[in-house]
Amino acid sequence: MPDLRCPACRASKVRLAARTTLPDALLSGLTIYPFRCQLCGRRFRIFLGCRTSNPRRSFERVDVSFPVWFRHRESAFSSNAAKEGTIDNLSIRGCRIRSTAPIRIGSRLELEFQYSDSSFPVTIDEAIVRSAVDGAIGLRFTRLHRDDERRIRHIVDVWLPETLPSA
Repeated sequence: MPDLRCPACRASKVRLAARTTLPDALLSGLTIYPFRCQLCGRRFRIFLGCRTSNPRRSFERVDVSFPVWFRHRESAFSSNAAKEGTIDNLSIRGCRIRSTAPIRIGSRLELEFQYSDSSFPVTIDEAIVRSAVDGAIGLRFTRLHRDDERRIRHIVDVWLPETLPSA
């Protein structure tokens, strides 16, 4: 097995990425697979020399339990009361929230969470609801400030193990 490190940031927290393009499919016949760094998001290919299955997602989510407040972006601020929930998993590109608030797929939310009593809140300017089933809301982050993105990367770095499973 080759040294699985990100060529951009040299982190060892890389994961087998989903094969979604024609070049990915063709190269997988030669056991050259795409990987994605869990910290900087860079995608790159490596020769593995053995066959492997195609994973469902490219970013590993870490189990967390952070209180979160969110609201619809489309509504006026004054008439749009914040809803509460709990983030129960997090990656650098999205999260899952547990909440009793009714949310529709495709909704655009802004959210804020605090990961410790001594930390400043992390603000996500925009996240799109990708799934909403039985109180579990799957979100993809689409807009956030660089400082907040850096803080999410730090959380993921601390909570993810050094070597990730490749599938």
